[in-house]
Amino acid sequence: MNTLKNHFLISIPHMKDPLFERSVIFLCEHDEQGAIGLIINKEINKDSIATTLNSESMQKAKFDDYIAKNKLFIGGPVLTNKVLFLYTGGTNNESIILNDKISISSDMVLLTSIAKSNNVRHKLFFGHAGWNQGQLEREIENGDWLLQKSTPNLIFENDAEHIWLLATHSLGIQVHDITNPPGLS
Repeated sequence: MNTLKNHFLISIPHMKDPLFERSVIFLCEHDEQGAIGLIINKEINKDSIATTLNSESMQKAKFDDYIAKNKLFIGGPVLTNKVLFLYTGGTNNESIILNDKISISSDMVLLTSIAKSNNVRHKLFFGHAGWNQGQLEREIENGDWLLQKSTPNLIFENDAEHIWLLATHSLGIQVHDITNPPGLS
């Protein structure tokens, strides 16, 4: 099986699910068991967030400070009360290396530490997107997703509202050239 890990899934215009419509998903894992990814372009309104950390008040205070200073994203509809973040640079025992430029973690102490660095780019997500065995492959075969090799620049250096158009244009297509599949209008 060829893995799609470290690729972008780019939703095509006919996708009408409000969460996945005009979304770009960075695939963090993909194997014969399924796939996990993070929607990188759906910013969350901070006023709608009720964070619940089950740890020390000092850590929660640091996390609340992080929230006040940074943009937050919905990673997907699965486990939306869990926090994950992508970041560039090195790794530690609380991280998983996804490729030579990007790691993922849920460690809030690490997040507050790297947020102070000007050299480490990072993005925080609530929840993730997930697919069971064969589900993502069927969605791709149905024409719901375009595939693109991922780049850190698209994840970290663009405003959320521009990422979908940038991703489609990077494929050399104009979104108005994509038609609905047969039977949809």
